[in-house]
Amino acid sequence: MLVSPSDFIAKAKATIKECSVRDVHERLNSGTLLVDIREPAEYERGHIPGAVLITRGLLEFELFKLLEQNAGSGAPEDTDIVLYCGTGGRSALAAKSLDDMGFNNVKSMDGGIVAWAEAKFPLNLPRV
Repeated sequence: MLVSPSDFIAKAKATIKECSVRDVHERLNSGTLLVDIREPAEYERGHIPGAVLITRGLLEFELFKLLEQNAGSGAPEDTDIVLYCGTGGRSALAAKSLDDMGFNNVKSMDGGIVAWAEAKFPLNLPRV
């Protein structure tokens, strides 16, 4: 049976951990790895300060590589990671994927960068 994208995302959200934009704002600069999984053009239009861009299509490969390079800071699977996208759908699916890989502390930021901007939290915007 074919599942709609919204049902697929809802199913993923039922199994992952999510956090609010307020939670993320309070944890900025706390050692949490904040990962923007959008496309480069989206990232360039504005992103959360301190966020690392790792696109959804390469997330599993690039995140694993990044954490292996920084292995001195603890077990990679215990790294505190928050993923975000535009509105929270892609990051929910990505969090499910990382959960399946064995990461223990992965969260999806509910509402994505849209909710972040609506909360008037800081954004790195392109210089004009």
